[in-house]
Amino acid sequence: MRLVATIALCLLAGAAGAAEAGFLFDILPKAPYRDAWARLMKDVQPTPDWLLRFSKDYDGMSGQGASVTIDGKPYELYYVCEPQHCATRRFEALFEAGGKRAYGALGFEGAPPAFYGDPTPAMQEALSKALKG
Repeated sequence: MRLVATIALCLLAGAAGAAEAGFLFDILPKAPYRDAWARLMKDVQPTPDWLLRFSKDYDGMSGQGASVTIDGKPYELYYVCEPQHCATRRFEALFEAGGKRAYGALGFEGAPPAFYGDPTPAMQEALSKALKG
């Protein structure tokens, strides 16, 4: 009986963790994500003021992360946007599992997205789709 209860508890904890993806500001303090983000931000030039502020203190408008699979590999997708302009000024960040590497796309008021981190065409498609909401 104890074994069954332990297994059930583990399954519930795992399901709860999967259902509650964090936010970009939650994961960036963790070393692998922070390092991948810092490398990515070096490519984003010129960096919009709101994204620069977010990169310094992780305080900003951000959405809950989502797990995505691209070409059979797992990734984590997050976004941050400019306050009061979230629909038109947004940065999507795509992290390899565990935060080893990051890719990004900056969307600005209907202009074609700018891609950073050298994402593959499949990644660019996923980032573009995410920018559109």
